[in-house]
Formats: sequence, C-alpha cells, structure tokens
Amino acid sequence: MSLSLISIYTLNQTFHWFIVGLFFPIMILFLIDKGLDNLQVGTTVAVYSAALVLLELPTGGLSDSIGRKRVYLISVAVQLASVLWLIVSWNYAGLLVGFFGTGTARALSSGTIDAWFVDEFKHANPKGDLQRALAKANIFIPAGIAAGSLLGGVIPMTLGSSLEGTLGTSGYSANLIVMSVALVVQFIMTSILVVEVANRAHSTSVLSGLKQFPEVISASIKYGVKNRVILTLMVASLVLGFGMMSLEVFWQPQLKGILGPNEQSWIFGVMAAGYFLAASIGNILITPMCSKLGKNYPQILLGLRLVLGASLIVLAFQNTVLGFAVFFMSFLLINGMSNSPHATIFNSQVPGERRSTLMSFESFVLQIGVLTGALTFGYIAEVMSIRTAWVVAGGMLIASSAMYLLLSSGKYRDRIKADTCVVEPAGISSVMLDEP
Repeated sequence: MSLSLISIYTLNQTFHWFIVGLFFPIMILFLIDKGLDNLQVGTTVAVYSAALVLLELPTGGLSDSIGRKRVYLISVAVQLASVLWLIVSWNYAGLLVGFFGTGTARALSSGTIDAWFVDEFKHANPKGDLQRALAKANIFIPAGIAAGSLLGGVIPMTLGSSLEGTLGTSGYSANLIVMSVALVVQFIMTSILVVEVANRAHSTSVLSGLKQFPEVISASIKYGVKNRVILTLMVASLVLGFGMMSLEVFWQPQLKGILGPNEQSWIFGVMAAGYFLAASIGNILITPMCSKLGKNYPQILLGLRLVLGASLIVLAFQNTVLGFAVFFMSFLLINGMSNSPHATIFNSQVPGERRSTLMSFESFVLQIGVLTGALTFGYIAEVMSIRTAWVVAGGMLIASSAMYLLLSSGKYRDRIKADTCVVEPAGISSVMLDEP
C-alpha cells in the first residue's frame, strides 16, 4: 500500500528536523571541545549565517527552475559532506569551512519540500483544504526536532563515551556520526518516495534559476523598502535576529558553567527539546490573547518585545539550573507568541503575487541580524562575559520595541488591517535555523 502525499511530506520533514535535532543541543559544545574560544565560536556561527545571507534569495529561484526534489537532494548531499568534514576537522579554518557547508545546505533545503507539497497537493486536490493538511503535518514535524534533540543529548553519554579519543574524535563527534547515517537514509527515502509531477514543466537549468536573482532583489526593494509598515517590521526582525544570537550561540556554554564538573549532556537535550516546545506553546496561546485584546497587533507586539528583552536580562543573572530553565523557556515562549501577530501585519501589507519574494527578503534581513549578532556577541562574550552579552542584547530588544510603538501611531494604524491572527505552523522557532 503506497503512502499518501501528506504522509510522505510529514515523514520527510519530521525526519529532516529529527536529523537537525541530533546536533543542535551540543553544537556549541562541539566547537568548544575542538578548542575554539567564544570569539571563534561566534565567528564560526557567523560563517554559517553568511552562507544563508548569500544564498537565501538565489536558491529560491533555483528550486523553482530545476525542481524542488532535485535541489533538496543536493542539499542533503552537501550536508552529508559538511558533517563528515566537521568530524575530521580539528582546527579553526577547517571548522569554518564545515559550517559554511552546513549553512549552504540549509539555504538549499529551505522551502523546497514545502513548496513541493503545496504544488502536488493543489495539483491532486484543486479544491482541497491546504490549511488543514498543513496543520495535520505540523502536529508531527516539531516532534521530530524535539525527539532528535533528546537523543542528541544522550548520544555523548552513551556512544560518545566509547568513541572518546578514537581516531582523534571526541564524545560529541558521535552525534555527527549518527547524523551522517541518518542523512544517507534521508537521501534514499526522498529519492524513492518524493515524486515531482506538478512542477516538472519548470525543471530547466541551474543558470536560469540564478538569473532570477536580480528580479528578486529589485522586487524586494520596491515592495519591502517603499512600504513603511513592511520596512518597520523588517527593522524589528533585524534586531530580533541580532539579539537572539546572543542566546542561541551561548546558552550551552552558560548552562555548562552552571552545571560545573558534574555536567550531564542529557540536560542539554531536554533544554533543546523544550526550546521548540515552548515556542509551539507560545503559538497556541497567542490566538486567544489576540482576540481578548481586540486584535491590536502593534500594541501586543510592543508588550511582548519589552518582556522578551527583560526576560533575557533576568536570564543572564541565573545561577541555578532551575532558574535558568524557567527564564530560558519563558524567553522562548514569548518569542513564539510574537510570530503570528507579526506575520498578520506583514501579510496584510504584501501583495499576493509578491508574497514569496517578500518573505524571502525578510528572512534575508533576519539573517543579516544573525550574522552581525554572532560576531558582536562573540566578541563581547570573549572580552567580557556571556552575562554581559545577554544584558546588552536584552537592552537592544527592549529598545527595538519602538518599532511596534511606531506602528501603533495614527500614521500607520489605518494601514494595518485588523484581520484574524495568522496562525503560523508550529514549525522550528530558531533564527539560527532560519525558521523565525
């Protein structure tokens, strides 16, 4: 019995994010174990973000022109090569190359299977309920990265302990070995199960996809910069990417310092799983809140951004695992609550024929913030402390609430439609993973 279209999509994306989760809980610990200091960790993550910044826009056109499945398979191959490279890399330069490769793979995979599913669903079910189908899939997809994160926290304590010192590997290298096997399985499953029918007519050359890049840029500038509401939202996204990098890059070493010599890697897996669970709960809570507060999205976002910055500052001063866990999850819960009101305002301003382009442009702007944040807070953490980096980032997030205050003014209020709060898919709420 063959699998249904939605089953194939759900299986592919759940396993995709399960693979990501295998490395996420110990990624920074892996770099520190390789001998990098805080500044080098920040620049290594910045190189990952630079790959996304450079390739986010052109790879979208590439997927449209040569086929979603083909580009996704290329991304899996690039990811596998990068992971194998990281396993054998023991110097700063080698790790930079490996992380640029993983960033390239992420840019290539972004939106490919999602676009394939939408195309095939509409082709097979012209009158089908796409929202319901996506909602059903997104029940399972976030569970993939949560399960991967839990396993990723356990692997260094089990398989990793037996690999310690073998052929120059560390306990954290075991995560990458398991990840490599999973990537091979993903490549084979995708090759067999994913069949591209609806977009086959558009499968042309790679060059034709790259030629669309100037058009994407010009359209982004026209609709993204001239519309003051969109521009204001993009500035808010830029600061969010900048500020959140202080947390995403340094929560693992900060928690490691709290745990001390009795560090248990499974705790990092639990925290990473909670990272995405908290964001998903935030997405659930925000809809009734929007209704109770009269769908005044700018003011809702103003309050959430203020609390977001304050919670990061409070987190910086936690010295116990319990206190760290409470404010860490609180920060992520609040960030998750911010997603759909922001998306509602954004989508009310974007013409339908430019929606994909503008969404890519906002992701591009977000990654600019991520890139600069990784460099800035890597320097602050190395020269001063992680605590100082978080206080600075929290202050900037609080200051950025002025963007939503501006949208609350009469100058912009009438341009924002008071529509139903757009419920984002539970998704993967991480600026480093390019899923805000």
